[in-house]
Amino acid sequence: MNIEALEATPAELKQYEEQGFFYRTRVFSDAELAQLREGAENIHAKIIAEAKREDVPPCDRVDNQRYQSLCGSTVKWEWDKNLEAVRSMEPACHLDSRFEALVDDPRLWAPTRKIVGTPELSVFSDKLNVKRPGGAPFPWHQESPYWAYGAEALDKLVSVLLYLDDANKENGCLWVIPGSHKHGVLQGLKNRGVLGALYTDVDLIDGEAMPADFPAGSVLYFHPDLVHGSQSNRSNTNRRVFVVAYQPGGLHRWRLNKKRQVKMTS
Repeated sequence: MNIEALEATPAELKQYEEQGFFYRTRVFSDAELAQLREGAENIHAKIIAEAKREDVPPCDRVDNQRYQSLCGSTVKWEWDKNLEAVRSMEPACHLDSRFEALVDDPRLWAPTRKIVGTPELSVFSDKLNVKRPGGAPFPWHQESPYWAYGAEALDKLVSVLLYLDDANKENGCLWVIPGSHKHGVLQGLKNRGVLGALYTDVDLIDGEAMPADFPAGSVLYFHPDLVHGSQSNRSNTNRRVFVVAYQPGGLHRWRLNKKRQVKMTS
């Protein structure tokens, strides 16, 4: 695999600078996606099974959200208890070898290297998002306020989203506000509980939101200050996304006293 050919093009770098993101469609094949979906369900099943044990840590409740530490991951449960579903698992790749290998795939990391600006990269964070039919929305937010506590190079982080399923307006695809990253870290919502400070007050910025409604296998690369969010899943299909954030090499993983260097081999 020609890694240099996978790096971000001048046009993509310009779009990232001006709009805060760029994307590539159908980067991964159907066969690869089938394996990754199987891996995602394996991770989800492990979390569900662990939650049913009697000796697991209790759920922490913050506003209307439920969080729990399970299988070495911070689990965020769906709002609707009847779904018995996890909204996100962070980190997640340690729970399935297919995702552990995925973070080293140059189709994910190579396009970010010129943005990060270092020849070597390491993993800052990885997360599996699962939005089942009926899954709740996620309010407008930026990654920066969430990551500021613990990031060693906040201004060098790049988020990479791999779409495991087709994403569209009906199944709760991501929405972004192009150019919103230029405002830097924005003020959170007031009088919205503890988590309100992490949700962006979009009345403070201009710009029209657009759906990032791409087919399965597509990859979205975006700035930590880009304002984004998602709506509820009104369809009868899943909307699963794997997210990995890359940073300069040699730095610690977020909230973990360990480092995970990216294996830069073809």
